[in-house]
Amino acid sequence: MKSEIRKAVELSPELEDKTFDMQGEAFELLEHNKPEEALEKIKNAWNLLPEPKFNTSCSNIILCDLIEILTKVGKHEEAKTILTDWTNDIETCGYRIYETTPFILSGEIFLYLNKIEEAKEQFHKSAKYGATKRDFSDKPLFYFDIAKKKIIENDEIINLFKKEVLENKSIQEIPKELTDSEIDQIEELSENGNIYFDNENYNKAITIWEKSLSLIPNPKNSYSESLWLETSIGDAYFLLGEYAKALEHFENAKGNMEENAYENPFVMLRLGQTLLENSMNKEAKEYLLRAYMLEEEEIFENENKKYFNFLKQNVKLK
Repeated sequence: MKSEIRKAVELSPELEDKTFDMQGEAFELLEHNKPEEALEKIKNAWNLLPEPKFNTSCSNIILCDLIEILTKVGKHEEAKTILTDWTNDIETCGYRIYETTPFILSGEIFLYLNKIEEAKEQFHKSAKYGATKRDFSDKPLFYFDIAKKKIIENDEIINLFKKEVLENKSIQEIPKELTDSEIDQIEELSENGNIYFDNENYNKAITIWEKSLSLIPNPKNSYSESLWLETSIGDAYFLLGEYAKALEHFENAKGNMEENAYENPFVMLRLGQTLLENSMNKEAKEYLLRAYMLEEEEIFENENKKYFNFLKQNVKLK
């Protein structure tokens, strides 16, 4: 096996734009409770990708979203087939394996299919190929424990999956409307955080914004107020150079159900920057490109030149 990482095949800017647009449309449909239409849209985006389908500049992002939507609509066998082809492609390409997400997704799908041994094998592979706790950040914590062989008993895994995944999935959380008093408290704390932020006291700003965020009920991503707070906290961590923490909050902002973060150039910019700082270059390119498409080169004017240089080196900009 070669020691270097396999380079993805670059697609034309026009094709990349089209697939990313379809990806965004798929999640808009999902947010409007149209899962079947969302699935059709993301499948169309996947079908647009030429060979080698599993190794283009858009493959990883489209595949992750395709598996997520297939899982949401309960088409686990179809997801398993795609994941099997994806992981086989990674393991037989002859290059160093660094992408662990497909193995984590595969492990989860096998849990849905009640194939516990196969699930354990995939989670173990993710750890073998270098997955850390951060790679499991949007999954139940016990997945990482399986990967690290801290949980090995099948009955325990089945019970945890039923309790933390299946039962939670069956409970529809209906967001309650915030009261005027709650909104006033959130806004007052947010403004206080702004004052500390403007004075470059980022840690104090984070503390106040986190208190404000705690006033928003779960699921927090169902409230528009959380988009600004998650973005602000992420921005403060970014300016402190704590990029892993920043990424967590920008991912939360991206997942807001009330506001379309994909139309917010600043969120797209900072998400792309934090991904790049976390050595997630493929994903970084997508979001930096989205920021550029929304505000062109102007969005990069007050940023370190390395971010726009990275984008220019990896995308043919108009």
